Amino acid sequence: MEVDLKLLITLGGMLVSVVSAAAIARQQIKTLEEELHDVKKSYHDLELRMDRNDMTTKLTEDKLAVIVGMNSPDNKERLARELEGFKKDISFLSKKITNQ
Repeated sequence: MEVDLKLLITLGGMLVSVVSAAAIARQQIKTLEEELHDVKKSYHDLELRMDRNDMTTKLTEDKLAVIVGMNSPDNKERLARELEGFKKDISFLSKKITNQ
């Protein structure tokens, strides 16, 4: 097997091509790793925001449930009866004090 200049140039060109392709691939992998890191950070930030939003929503639902309970027709009717009873008691006591 005879190695001539043409073969050496061809092999050199192939070697340069392989080395440059490896360097480009290494740079692209590095870029992809950086982008993946940014995506993971964004995902983590979004997850934290969703957790905060879920907690706020739950707190608001609980507060709303309390308000709904306070303003329910049954509760309002009970309070109205209780108030009417207090008014009758006050009227009775006022008459009793006036008659003495």
